[in-house]
Amino acid sequence: MDTEQTMTKRGMTVFQMKIIACITMFLDHLGAVVLRPYTDYNLETMGYKMMRILDTSYEICRSIGRMAFPIFCFMLVEGFFHTSNRVKHLIRLAVFAVIADPVFDYAFDGVWFCWEDQSVMVTMTIGFVMLMGMDTIHRKLAPSLVHDFLLTLTVAAACGLAYFAKCDYSYKGILAIAAIWLIYPLLNVNRFAFSLSTGAFFAWEWFGKVSRVPASLSPLLFLFYNGQRGRSAKYFFYVFYPAHLLFLAWLLRVLLY
Repeated sequence: MDTEQTMTKRGMTVFQMKIIACITMFLDHLGAVVLRPYTDYNLETMGYKMMRILDTSYEICRSIGRMAFPIFCFMLVEGFFHTSNRVKHLIRLAVFAVIADPVFDYAFDGVWFCWEDQSVMVTMTIGFVMLMGMDTIHRKLAPSLVHDFLLTLTVAAACGLAYFAKCDYSYKGILAIAAIWLIYPLLNVNRFAFSLSTGAFFAWEWFGKVSRVPASLSPLLFLFYNGQRGRSAKYFFYVFYPAHLLFLAWLLRVLLY
């Protein structure tokens, strides 16, 4: 076995990457769903020291949590190129987006249905539809002004939909997905350049908030990605999203009442 094959075998699989994304996402939502509301609710009765501990814990959770979205964006594009059936993949995303969105509303807004914001699952679903459109244009048309115009129009339409639907990460998340799709061939040519470029796509996370820098650091994990699936547990990751939000919403209510 040569050195390249050994490194590939020893690298991180899709399963391991998604586990990291789930853990960091859980911490992000622990801060947003539990720590911040709990602190605000008890602000007048808790001591200064406890308030500082909770505020610091909140910032740490949110900072680490910024690592999750870039990984999920990359996994979405990776899944797009490697799924055996893109239509089934899209249907699966859409079904779980419908299931997860009321739970998202309950966790963040305290009600089961709120049109003020949509979960990241909706963002991912819109992103996947956009990728299907971009890929079709790219395969059907030779590089030309029409080709570039239609690609731009597809991305703009997806950004507009995410913005007006008030999806999590809004149009910026859609742009990041489109950008990763565009530079995807670089993954197997220059892994470092791919990771660095992907990190740059999330620089908007830091604007005004230095604690959000980890969003641009998490793509460094792609340096260790071996391209292998690893354990098959795709439905676990779909279920984990609404399940962990439901757990955190329950935990907050236990702490408050």
